[in-house]
Parts: sequence; C-alpha cells; structure tokens
Amino acid sequence: MIDQQRILTVRLSGADWELLGKLADRQGYTRAQAARSAIAMGIRFADAGHTFNVTRAVLLLEYMQAAIDVIITRDHGDVVAELLEAAKQRLATYHA
Repeated sequence: MIDQQRILTVRLSGADWELLGKLADRQGYTRAQAARSAIAMGIRFADAGHTFNVTRAVLLLEYMQAAIDVIITRDHGDVVAELLEAAKQRLATYHA
C-alpha cells in the first residue's frame, strides 16, 4: 500500500504562527515542512500517553549537568578541559 498524503488544516495563535515561522527559517524549511516535522516528533510521544513539562526537563538537565560537573571537578579535575572540548566537538558534529 502506498502511503498517501492527507491534507490537514489547523488554526494557530499568532504566537505559534510566529514560532513556526522562526523554526522554518532557522531550519531552511517552509512553514508546512516545519509543521510536519513538529507533528512527527510530537505525535508518537503523545500517542504513548506522555506529556512534557519543559521547565522540569530543563531543570533536570541542569541539575544533572551540575552534579556531573561537581563530581568530575572534585574527583577528576585533570580531565575537565578535555571533556569540555569533547562536548564542543559533539555539539558541532550533532547539533550544528
């Protein structure tokens, strides 16, 4: 069976419209491509019954990062510069 595309029309608030436009510009997408990308990433998550609290997620990420920084600096201070460089390289490679 060939995957047939369907048309979906949605209404967005002005703020969401602007955010979608910024995402599209940043990624070099059309608004439609940006919307499809956002839906594709979120729909499976929502289908699994999950919700997402951005503030909590950021807080947890920052907490874990701070904990790791404390442990590494305390126990392995000699590798801090090397780890920072590796992190920068991974950022450039996977998140550019």
